[in-house]
Amino acid sequence: MIGGGVIGIVVIALLVFLGIHQFGGDDTPESNPTTTEQPTGKPSEGGGQNGELGNATGQAKAATEKLQGNGFGCSDLFNTGQGAHRGCFKYEDNAQAEAVFQFKPDGTIIAIRFESMNDDNNNNAAVVFDQVLQAVGNDTFGGDQVKKIQDAVKSGQKSQTVDTSWGEFELQNDGDSYELSGGKSGEDSLDVPPKTFETTKPQMLAALKAKQYVCTSSCTKEIGKYGQQRVYFYASDGEGIKDIQVSASGDAADVKKALPTALNDAFGVLKSGDIGALKSYIQAHSDGKSYASYVAGWRVEIRGNSSDSYSSQQVEITYESFYV
Repeated sequence: MIGGGVIGIVVIALLVFLGIHQFGGDDTPESNPTTTEQPTGKPSEGGGQNGELGNATGQAKAATEKLQGNGFGCSDLFNTGQGAHRGCFKYEDNAQAEAVFQFKPDGTIIAIRFESMNDDNNNNAAVVFDQVLQAVGNDTFGGDQVKKIQDAVKSGQKSQTVDTSWGEFELQNDGDSYELSGGKSGEDSLDVPPKTFETTKPQMLAALKAKQYVCTSSCTKEIGKYGQQRVYFYASDGEGIKDIQVSASGDAADVKKALPTALNDAFGVLKSGDIGALKSYIQAHSDGKSYASYVAGWRVEIRGNSSDSYSSQQVEITYESFYV
């Protein structure tokens, strides 16, 4: 997944979430412009409640604006007086890319994770990766250090360590996907606050079984002639759910009805003060496109696939993991 690894290819789905309005919520903008003020406030303030940005200055502000200029949508997982965790995401047709970075109150970037994937066009994956690298790196690492990383990419090695004057990077190059992570020398990355729903795995299992789902590794219910609606969730023993995927697949008409039903089934059980913001974001992004954003401290991804004979649509809400 995004957040610990690249998720599968995302394509624009013309039928994505046409029925999602059944569970309501107010429309909210995807992001607000960056400002020159320093981050302040509690973790619940300063960005990220409904996919918007908090404050930024310096390197973080410059990187954000360049990425937005390249078509990325940016949001904050958290943005406080101690620092911020920002993600900029771009989903187009058969490709996806992201730039996740952490920065100090003065905007100094201290940790990064970049990813770009395109199964259909390996060259485009490399081009977008280089756009991300330059948008963030030229101001943050310096042009000469960016060239070091570019030369490492050109070498074609699948995995290698790249030492620069800024810090040490780990580069993964699989041809159709590129990943780069690293931290600034002498700086520690910021801890991502723990995040779980109040609802436990046994509670979700019991509720979905009562709605005639068949539950094994996930809970499913058949729809139409060959489709299914599915709810998958993960939780550590004795803890609340921290990863939930709601999906539907099969005939396009069946999926159009099934996904909102499955979402209602899942949200009807989940307990958290974040539910309103999550519902609102999903509704506000039900326009047939694919998205990724931080919302109320969660990572939310909306993706789908549609053809004349088969359609699949999915919403995933996960706890963000960040290691450099």
